[in-house]
Amino acid sequence: MSIKVLKPGMQTTIQDLGRYGWQSLGISVCGAMDQWAARIANILLNNHEDEAVLEMTFQGPTLAIEEDLILAIFGADMNASWNEKKLPQGKPIFAKKGDVLSFGYARDGVRAYLAVKNGFFLEKVLDSYSTDVKAKIGGLNGRPIKEGDILPAKGMLPPLPPNQSFPYYIDNNYLDKNDSPIRFIRGRQYHWFSKESLQTFESSSFTIEPDSDRMGYRLSGPTLERKESKELMTEGTTFGSIQIPPNGQPIILMADRQPTGGYPKIGEVIRSDLPRLSQMRPGSKLSFQEISLQAAYQKTRKQLGDLEVIKKACHLKWNEIFK
Repeated sequence: MSIKVLKPGMQTTIQDLGRYGWQSLGISVCGAMDQWAARIANILLNNHEDEAVLEMTFQGPTLAIEEDLILAIFGADMNASWNEKKLPQGKPIFAKKGDVLSFGYARDGVRAYLAVKNGFFLEKVLDSYSTDVKAKIGGLNGRPIKEGDILPAKGMLPPLPPNQSFPYYIDNNYLDKNDSPIRFIRGRQYHWFSKESLQTFESSSFTIEPDSDRMGYRLSGPTLERKESKELMTEGTTFGSIQIPPNGQPIILMADRQPTGGYPKIGEVIRSDLPRLSQMRPGSKLSFQEISLQAAYQKTRKQLGDLEVIKKACHLKWNEIFK
């Protein structure tokens, strides 16, 4: 079972939830930028949520289905079409041999994820399918997909039910909250900054610059100054670390971040806000709001609890359809 790439889109790569356990050796984590959307795409198919998916950025690909398969899409609305009919998001779809899937430009958000039943037939590199373009490992030879590529699926579809439809659907309404502040907890060097800069950080608006990418979002806005000049020994980074380089303009480290960094960190974006942040595009404005570590834990627990409810519901529906 396979999918042929007719057009690759702007930046389409194979990702999973990341390459963990190797940062101490200088290997980046990478993985899906919007892990919520990537997980949901797999959960809709009753897959393990860490199966490989296609991450489509800004403009999606055109794909030819070479064997029958079941797929699901979740994330940004890329005006997807299926044999020139609108391709619904947030539910499993039966795709037949000869079908063509086309994706346009993202209408809202930046990234959408395509999962196939049972996942793609690829080899893991350091325990992950994720594409690390800088290191040229993972995915398809460590690079974005290109015209003519064949994406092999694992196959082994269950017998198709007579009505060939899935009566359940998941909404991507988290994309509607992009005007809300990005919440953070204090970083290890929070107290290195002046009182005025700390107030400015929370009371001002920042703009995502055009040179932002999967490695980091560069922001422009008021200059954030330190109380005194200090040098920081390099230390580990994480998805959502908010660094302040010498020019005083924040950088938020994202999925392809370097394993270590030497700029002081004023804050860390909370885990539950990372999906929404990952769907913000260059030119978007954002603001920050500090919350306590306990509140951040509570919001993460709620998000993971919501995911478990969705997972159980999809599992029951899937088994009901294919019983």
